[in-house]
Amino acid sequence: MSEREIGALLSGGLDSSLIAAIVSSFSESKLKTFSIGMQGSIDLEYALTVSKYIDTDHHQIEITENEFLDAIETVIYNIESFDTTTVRASVGNYLVSKYIRENTDCKVIFNGDGSDEVCCGYLYLRNAPSSKELQLESERLVNELYYFDVLRSDRSTSSNGLEARTPFLDKTFVKYYLSIPPELKVFNSKDRIEKHLLRKAFEGENLLPDDILWRPKEAFSDGVCLFLTHL
Repeated sequence: MSEREIGALLSGGLDSSLIAAIVSSFSESKLKTFSIGMQGSIDLEYALTVSKYIDTDHHQIEITENEFLDAIETVIYNIESFDTTTVRASVGNYLVSKYIRENTDCKVIFNGDGSDEVCCGYLYLRNAPSSKELQLESERLVNELYYFDVLRSDRSTSSNGLEARTPFLDKTFVKYYLSIPPELKVFNSKDRIEKHLLRKAFEGENLLPDDILWRPKEAFSDGVCLFLTHL
């Protein structure tokens, strides 16, 4: 229930696409979705595919390399962190939030943050020496979210007067997923893709095209930009 329009960030990856599709299915009016990237970035291509499939009012923001670089100082000030990876990812979040504030009436913005930590989506986790170690690393990532992705999500949006909503960090969902036997979360990116259980849960529901549902992980800042030679 909201008197203001609701929006969703849409990178075209699994997590934001799932959230946008679910929110859209419950929306009485056409959901506004937003993607950002440099010209030719893979995120823009996949986000457009998803937006057409779930029928949203899609906004595609193209930025230049200079616009990205010029925003870094402002982003560091707003997120109060100079962690390199966090800053890289925050620039896209900040600029798309700035666009939303200046061009729409949206206040609440859904995103797919938290899924990689909770559902073991980071590619380096395939190198975990055991399922137990995989579980411990997932729990560590969740416990430290406020240093990194939650910090990025909250500060990038709130500094533009918006409110982020992160369904993957719902306490009930987090508690349930962490309780799943860790051996079921193991992957090798060859015959078992990352976040296999999450993808399988939505298979056959027609929420997303199969090539999006089973699209391999790509970091947000890498998908947004063709290259970041200055960072």
